[in-house]
Amino acid sequence: MKLKTIILSLLFMLCWQTAFSQLGGTRSFSFTEIMPTARFAALGGAGFAIYDQDVTNSYLNPSMHNPGMHNHVALSYTNYLADLNKGYTGYAYDIDSFGTLSGHVVFLDYGTFEETDETGTRIGLFWAQDYIFQVGFGRKFRDDPRFSYGLSFKFLYSVYEKYVATAGAFDGALSYVNEDKKQVVTAMFRNLGYNFIPYNDVREDLPFDIRLAYSKKLEHNPLRFCAVVHNLQQPDISYVNPNKRNKEIDLQTGEVKNEQISFGNKVLRHVTLGGELVFSDNFQLRIGYNFQRRFELGPEFRKGATGFSWGAGVGIKKFKFDYAMVTYFPGISASYFTVSKNLQDFLRAKPENL
Repeated sequence: MKLKTIILSLLFMLCWQTAFSQLGGTRSFSFTEIMPTARFAALGGAGFAIYDQDVTNSYLNPSMHNPGMHNHVALSYTNYLADLNKGYTGYAYDIDSFGTLSGHVVFLDYGTFEETDETGTRIGLFWAQDYIFQVGFGRKFRDDPRFSYGLSFKFLYSVYEKYVATAGAFDGALSYVNEDKKQVVTAMFRNLGYNFIPYNDVREDLPFDIRLAYSKKLEHNPLRFCAVVHNLQQPDISYVNPNKRNKEIDLQTGEVKNEQISFGNKVLRHVTLGGELVFSDNFQLRIGYNFQRRFELGPEFRKGATGFSWGAGVGIKKFKFDYAMVTYFPGISASYFTVSKNLQDFLRAKPENL
């Protein structure tokens, strides 16, 4: 059996076996779901199927590893919500006839907190941090270079004061890359793993996720369209807000009716859309829209820009700078900054033989 057939079979079995898993409030290490870099954040998280030299692509989708990433490095900083600090660094190295390898480190710093006793007396300080250490591999199939595959392993580490938790997880993906038509289709799973050391001896599931992603660069137009359908293992990921202000009352019983979420609304919560205007290698504009974020984080009225994200990429002297802003609630946003570089540019060209 061909390797790509095996990978597709595994994806199908994983989807079937987890079809009734639960989401919110039952999973640990949810920080793995936060977008790490400006480009992905600007696209709303819809950029999982972009096949180019951006080394950060290999972090979220291991089948995007390719020789064009060789010796590329990226650094990113995020001024996240409530003044949380998030950082990322990634590097890729290609080995001829073997494949492309990558390494990534992500941290999320919640800051320093005052520790007090039961009477409120200050007794010291403590901090809280999350870490991701990831290595990945990917390459094209030898018999059919239109297909690529990849696998990543991540070690997850959390420390909140004296409490520590660890876990290990795999990401796997299979992609169809049609370079002539400039389109990519990806099937993947994320965060398939195990909680090694749980908090307070309570072992929880990781944020497992099965996704389908698509991107298409128009032939005579700068637009690249991106779309992701996430959490396919759970048909209903909707959240019913028990504190909704405008509640309906049953005229016969006098009881308050629970919020009814339509089928279409439930479907859209799985969808994220993004667009990238690629004017040149040195200038791009991006926008994204996350349906679930807008439905669940926005207020009942006047949602404003909740769920929207935007950003830009600029190349200056062989450095690539990316910026993004993501709106989680009217007036509450997070800013992302990323810089990337091809380290080959630092190597001097060898002089020609005389």
